[in-house]
Amino acid sequence: MPVIDIHNHFFPSSWPDLAARYGTPNWPWIKHTEPGQADIMVGDRFFRHIYSACWDPEVRLREMDRDGVDVQVMSATPVLFAYERPVEHALDCARVFNDAALELCNRGKGRLKALCQVPLQDIDAACKELSRCMRAGHLGVQIGNHVGSKNLDDPGIVTFLQHCADEGAAVLVHPWNMLGQDRMPKYMMPWTVGMPAETQLSVVAMILSGAFDRLPSTLRICFAHGGGSFAFLLGRLENAWHHHPVARGECEHPPSYYLDRFYADSAVFDERSLQFLIETMGTDRVMLGSDYPFPLGEERVGSLIRQSNLSQDAKTKLLGGNAVGFLGLKEEARESADRTSGAALPGPERGQLTYSSYLKVPELLELQQPQSVPQHHDELLFILVHQTYELWFKELLHDLDAVVANLQKATAAPQSHDEVYEAARLLRRCTEITRVLVEQFTILETMLPTHFLAFRGLLEPASGFQSEQFREIEFLCGLKDEKMLRYHRPTPEAYASLKRRLEEPSLRDVFFGALQAMGKLPPAGEGATERERFEARARAVHELYKDEHHHRDWIDVCERLTEFDELVVSWRLRHIQLVERIIGMRMGTGGSAGASYLKLTLDKKFFPELWEARTLLTE
Repeated sequence: MPVIDIHNHFFPSSWPDLAARYGTPNWPWIKHTEPGQADIMVGDRFFRHIYSACWDPEVRLREMDRDGVDVQVMSATPVLFAYERPVEHALDCARVFNDAALELCNRGKGRLKALCQVPLQDIDAACKELSRCMRAGHLGVQIGNHVGSKNLDDPGIVTFLQHCADEGAAVLVHPWNMLGQDRMPKYMMPWTVGMPAETQLSVVAMILSGAFDRLPSTLRICFAHGGGSFAFLLGRLENAWHHHPVARGECEHPPSYYLDRFYADSAVFDERSLQFLIETMGTDRVMLGSDYPFPLGEERVGSLIRQSNLSQDAKTKLLGGNAVGFLGLKEEARESADRTSGAALPGPERGQLTYSSYLKVPELLELQQPQSVPQHHDELLFILVHQTYELWFKELLHDLDAVVANLQKATAAPQSHDEVYEAARLLRRCTEITRVLVEQFTILETMLPTHFLAFRGLLEPASGFQSEQFREIEFLCGLKDEKMLRYHRPTPEAYASLKRRLEEPSLRDVFFGALQAMGKLPPAGEGATERERFEARARAVHELYKDEHHHRDWIDVCERLTEFDELVVSWRLRHIQLVERIIGMRMGTGGSAGASYLKLTLDKKFFPELWEARTLLTE
């Protein structure tokens, strides 16, 4: 699925002198200050500083490549709307910038699309310009959230939205000309306070007026900047609707009923806000929007979504899947744009899977976020090695779960050898992965103690002690300690996984269950002590080794389990050595006793009966 940014802006590098063209003052114009830099002026007043990404497709495409964005759908900046101007001037202005947008798209190698603007103060003229632009190649229209004192529930604007639905045009609603500016003259509060309020007003006006009831469900409309304050204040709106008849307006249903009638973009700049927005709107109703390339936009487009704790399915929807439907694009839209245009090697066919898209390389490379400022050189290494550990832990869990499943099948059919063979094969992979994990400490040891201490303080209270997957591996293999659950309560999903592992049969349980099904392990007598149970299991393993001719496949499983156990102990030992080498006997960042605590874990084995069985063997 392509990564699509539906909310970003452009300015042409030049346009006609609109003040001279129309004979009226205070029109926007561009003043180039140095190569690649310019100021947008409104008459004699400075409006905004911009740079060449606004008008140079090559710069824009390079930065899209940097951020892993396949397509940008550009819109003009609301300062160009001209809703307060005579309609003929606003219409001509709209055409100037609509045609300029398509000219930029033509130079964008298929990766730049556009939304047009219309003279919304005149509905007939707005409808005609929208139709012209849709025929010319625009995907839809960007409109302001009000025209003077008219909100989006104005009958004329509702008529225009009906026309958008008929034309199949996507509608992006952008706040502008913010309310209460006489009370917010400083600190950019019209943007930080007024913008969210304007957008909230737009959504509420459309709901309570019954506009959504009158408009067809085919209307595709999105409110920029995360829908403003709407998601946060929906509870207030809903409460008023249910308890105060006057607050119901003319809508047929409670406000929450209409959440599937519109979209919001992701330009909220905070992971908690994004999570709350999605919990309110649903994963199908939020799309990537960056406000690029303006200073208040997302610095690295898509990073908020990629670095969030959302599921991969949700991230795929937000990064592009939802935009495909919103924009009316075909599903076979290019998954990864032709970033190597002009290269000697042929590019992938349309819709073809690529190395980068299959492995999610851009998303993967965005996941390293050092805490040190300025960034300490070695912190990237520290993050990468530990992220690699977690990836290998994921594979270990995947393989060990398969080992358990195969041993359970062997328990059900003791005469079958295929499942035993498969369990041994997968356990060999687990040992090789663990061997790699042990070796990774060598890479960390290239870091000087002083270099680690330069950023160590920023890691508190994060600690390897909190690795949810490593704890899950311990529980899965049979080393269960319910007290450890308390360290994972702050992460509900991890806590639930560990609770499940605690209650499920472990690999150790399943292995000895299979030996019992084979008749090698007699059922424990009622009242048997844990020591007696342990000794019986060790003797059962001993019996396998004594009858090697008939149990080679099971002995292979035993050897693989023992080797895996041995390597995990080696991993613990190397961990201790690394900690002592780097921080001596200091406490761990998570509050543990550091190396002193880690030494206590050396005696922990997943399968102690396999080791005890060796003591029982005689020549």
